[in-house]
Amino acid sequence: MSSAERLFCQSPPWRWVAGRVILDWALQGAAPRGAMLELGGGSGAMAAETIRRYPDCELTVTDLDPAMVAATEQRFTDEPRVTVRQADATALPFADGSFDVVVSFLMLHHVIEWRRALDEVSRVLRPGGHFVGYDLVASPLTKPRSTDGPGRAR
Repeated sequence: MSSAERLFCQSPPWRWVAGRVILDWALQGAAPRGAMLELGGGSGAMAAETIRRYPDCELTVTDLDPAMVAATEQRFTDEPRVTVRQADATALPFADGSFDVVVSFLMLHHVIEWRRALDEVSRVLRPGGHFVGYDLVASPLTKPRSTDGPGRAR
């Protein structure tokens, strides 16, 4: 993650959008409970709102970026229902069937081997568990522009 992305992910505007817009839209009315894993949790903006709204959750937040892990650990120092771990989504350090819910908000586009990450989600989910994922892969912001050669966009 670039330093600009890190800064944005820790900003008050992102925390507001994450908690007030993205979480509701992504969950589509579902009320998560039990052991929940968040992949690529960044600075913990989504996790903070999740744990505030859903008292029946025990949340494990992961991120590959050590700076984001440190920021999230600091944010949840006094919250016993939240565990923070550095982890690669393509090789999760959890036993099979460890979680009732796995969530991924705006992070899978960072994962080159996203199919492997989804295999890992399936592995760590308990039977009957739920995966909730949201990303921007089909938005105009993520579509490559055509070029006529190096540096020449059409």
